[in-house]
Amino acid sequence: MIMKRSCFAACTLQVMFRACRKTASFFCVEVNKGGAMKQKTAAMLVLVMMVLLFVLPALCCAEQAAAPAAAKASPGKTGEAFAIQEGRPITSGQVMSQKHPPFARGMVCVECHQVTFDAVTSSTRQYINNYPQFKNDAVWKKIEAFLQGRERFSLASVHNNEPTATTVDMVLDKKDKVFYVVCEKGTEKLYQIKQNPKISAVHYAGWTVAGGGKKEWKSVQVRGTAEVIPSGDARYGTIINKYHLARLSRERAVLRFDLIRITPSDIVYFDTNLADENAGIYQRWERNK
Repeated sequence: MIMKRSCFAACTLQVMFRACRKTASFFCVEVNKGGAMKQKTAAMLVLVMMVLLFVLPALCCAEQAAAPAAAKASPGKTGEAFAIQEGRPITSGQVMSQKHPPFARGMVCVECHQVTFDAVTSSTRQYINNYPQFKNDAVWKKIEAFLQGRERFSLASVHNNEPTATTVDMVLDKKDKVFYVVCEKGTEKLYQIKQNPKISAVHYAGWTVAGGGKKEWKSVQVRGTAEVIPSGDARYGTIINKYHLARLSRERAVLRFDLIRITPSDIVYFDTNLADENAGIYQRWERNK
């Protein structure tokens, strides 16, 4: 832990203790000799030494004890003090013990530990494993509240080990917990999804108030599978009604669009405001949980 003031205080106390011990020996010799040192003056000097030996160390210890508490209570804003304690190497799948030293809000494991990551247990998963999590249904309600209508997503598909990301409008079916996308016929992503149904998608919203005001960020990261539903599919009419077309009539949509049905396996919900609820800012919803 970076504690320069504490180290300085400790060195200072050692020097003071040695000086007081030498001074005490000197005055004891003078008093025993019956020299010019008067008893009253000797008593005052003894009192001063007691202050140096007992009061100042107590103040320094109190300051050192207050440092971890200040770090634990810190809201983690830019420019605020924090303490870094060099920890042992860990893997990203490890969970923080109850004996873990206090730390400032917003700090992450890599600031104090050398962390070994892998493709399964990522830094996001590490955050989820070590901060308070809501129940699965509660996370879903927050996702519903965030995605109230047609929302613009970045949708990534893969073919021949090459990813393609495109922007699409997605509508959340809250009952079935799936997403619907209207897509121009013949697009690259439709072809790729037919070859490889695994997809990922992300939607975010964030802003920073000017003049050093509040910063707020929210996002959903979706992983799952996608299915292309052509206009000749019996399900097409029901789904297109849920999508609420804005620019084209249903008759033209049948000629122009195919649909994509996305079934998420898990969704990571990110919200900086969750820290005010004493919860992790990353929350994970799982379909099979």
